[in-house]
Amino acid sequence: MIVRQLKAEKFDYFQNQLIKRAQQNPLEASFNVTVKVDRKEYVLRIQPENKHRVVALQALEVDRDEECGHLHMLITDNKILSSLLELLIWQGVA
Repeated sequence: MIVRQLKAEKFDYFQNQLIKRAQQNPLEASFNVTVKVDRKEYVLRIQPENKHRVVALQALEVDRDEECGHLHMLITDNKILSSLLELLIWQGVA
């Protein structure tokens, strides 16, 4: 879990992007956002908090295999999780 605090205007913009473009499951406060890096695809679970904080709860690396379909690997390295969160904040929610 990674916590990042943003400036008020950046947080408001980011939160609006999450609401408009990210996938949210019913009765959950978190959003699922797909981030593509090179040829890899990650699903990042993001939760906006109070005081302009954004929390990256977890990430899954999605690998597409013809034989097995979708393979998911949980990302446990905080450095990778932090990097994915920074990319998402910098690029915006697509």
